[in-house]
Amino acid sequence: MKYGGYAGKLLRVNLSTETVEQQDTSDYLPEWYGGRAMAARIAWDEIPPGTSAFDPASPLIILTGPLTGTAAPFSGRTTVCGISAQGYPVEWYSRSSFGGHWGPELKHAGFDGLIVTGRAPYPVFLKIENGTCTIEDASQLWGMGIYGSQKKIMEQYGKQWRVFAIGPAGENLCRIAVAATETESASGQGGYGAVMGSKNLKAIAVHGTFPLKVANPERFAEVCRLVLKEAHGSHGWPHTAELDPVKVQLFGQRYQACTQGCAVKCYDARFYTTVPAVLQRGKTLSGQVDCIAGLFPGFKESFYNWDLGFEAGFEIGQIANDEGLNHWEILVGIVPWIRFLKQDGVLSSIDGMKIDLDNPEFWAFLLRGISRREGEFRSALSEGTVRASKILGLGEERLKQLFPAWGYAGHWDGHGDRINYVFFPYWIVTALQWAVDTRDPVSSAHGYGQNIMGWSRVCSPEHGLDWNTIRKVSARIYGTEACADPESGYSGKAFPAWWHGQRSVMKDSLTVGDQVFPRIYSNKTEDHFAVAGDMEGPSFERHMFTSLTGISWTDKELEHASERVIQLERALLVRNFNRSRADDESVIPYFEMKEQQTNPFIGNRVALDRTEFKKVMDEYYDLRGWSRKTGRPTAGTLQKFGLGKEAEDLGDLIVEED
Repeated sequence: MKYGGYAGKLLRVNLSTETVEQQDTSDYLPEWYGGRAMAARIAWDEIPPGTSAFDPASPLIILTGPLTGTAAPFSGRTTVCGISAQGYPVEWYSRSSFGGHWGPELKHAGFDGLIVTGRAPYPVFLKIENGTCTIEDASQLWGMGIYGSQKKIMEQYGKQWRVFAIGPAGENLCRIAVAATETESASGQGGYGAVMGSKNLKAIAVHGTFPLKVANPERFAEVCRLVLKEAHGSHGWPHTAELDPVKVQLFGQRYQACTQGCAVKCYDARFYTTVPAVLQRGKTLSGQVDCIAGLFPGFKESFYNWDLGFEAGFEIGQIANDEGLNHWEILVGIVPWIRFLKQDGVLSSIDGMKIDLDNPEFWAFLLRGISRREGEFRSALSEGTVRASKILGLGEERLKQLFPAWGYAGHWDGHGDRINYVFFPYWIVTALQWAVDTRDPVSSAHGYGQNIMGWSRVCSPEHGLDWNTIRKVSARIYGTEACADPESGYSGKAFPAWWHGQRSVMKDSLTVGDQVFPRIYSNKTEDHFAVAGDMEGPSFERHMFTSLTGISWTDKELEHASERVIQLERALLVRNFNRSRADDESVIPYFEMKEQQTNPFIGNRVALDRTEFKKVMDEYYDLRGWSRKTGRPTAGTLQKFGLGKEAEDLGDLIVEED
């Protein structure tokens, strides 16, 4: 292999013909440098118009990045791409990702990723070890949960194996089904667990011992040391996470890295070893609670104020994990929607059971029924909340309060998502990100709104920065203080959305943790701009990449390669799904509701101004080189990114110049 960091091979598995082939990763390098970037190239070449999520020919693309499996801090994630079963109003090309140790293990087994097509005639799993891949019978695993499936495979082959599996939700083609590894590292959004289920693919088990080459070992080690030294607390924020002494004593709470390369004590991720079960009396449970899963117990004095208590909430979270269900959809979408319907007097019971969000038996009944398509109402919810509303003819107005677009519940948008604290004007950037994406964009786009709010004294009163410092540091990245000024309104919001678009691709392609990168703000420098050695914070990822691989790109060259991915993804959406500005603008009504939080400099809750937002969209399209009228890349833009052939293929669907 010419470059460091890469295993050197891709697996191509056709389950219909039961054949396994290997391809050189170098076929896509360096232009399509890993993960999401490489997947975009594969998708354009191999997903023709008319392909649906459950079409056997539809490729399931699972790829690591060059940093995966190395010593790079906060690396180790795996990117999943393909036609999304969760997507609405159409199933279109999208993406997801997951952490844990599966991706690094795949790299050490000799593969940078795999592309799975076809449908097996019976349930199967893939067994990948040190340069080989075989298709194995999974009939004995079918019907089992994700935990049981992993345990069964590890009992047969050894505890050192890593397993990526689906539960009953994926088997039953539930559109909100996840695929997951370990206790809570899931490809959560997109419904890719159902895509695996449609292929009769129960699991992918990996084990490897191959080393990975490093192009410049001394420089790579130094860069990793400096990046690690500069690291702050959880989410890259200034505060330090702490354990709960009571939960440590009662439930064995401890810190848990959600991904192989995580290097700080996380605010979200916790592992518990001794939690008494409530539904399964006499049983002691263990497992991880990460991200939104902390909502399962409920929070008094909040929008999510059901009262299960910790033990029952933990158990319900473990049931959701084992069944293979999307936590975000459940906690930010389904359950709030059901509660709205109950409050409105529209719904009092579901499939014969009284709605009681304080009762763990109701939650277990709800979740298991969704994953197994039991009962009319729960079977409809298997299609996702948005589709369920249409099927049942219920709650469409309430739905609009929770779901911005594309079949996904709100996330860091100041409106439907009440758990994350962000106010106007920062959610203007989030609205732009939602507008031009195919899914909840924030899986790899926390870098703007979350970063600013987390570093402000609103969310970090003891260690945060004053607004003047945030404005000045932000201007070094975005070019103007207006991009981060709490009183700036719509001014300066297009550029951060454009810039963080590239950073999203970068994180999903290298791969590194979204919560930490890009590094912008710091409490370890005099001016509070992140710096480590000879590197500025936004360049950390590039320095790790170049010293590892030997691909001597500059910051601008890596950013250009990342924007090329956005251009090709958009071209694919235009060719296969006729994507246009009209689709992008469908998010506007959601944001025209008044926000949930109040900007202290304004003093009242703000709603989106349609006219002003359309001007920001114009600015964004200009930065991307897309037509203001159609929202599509121009032929000239595609040619600028070396995509002239793709521009020819699009023909009359795009214009030469705007």
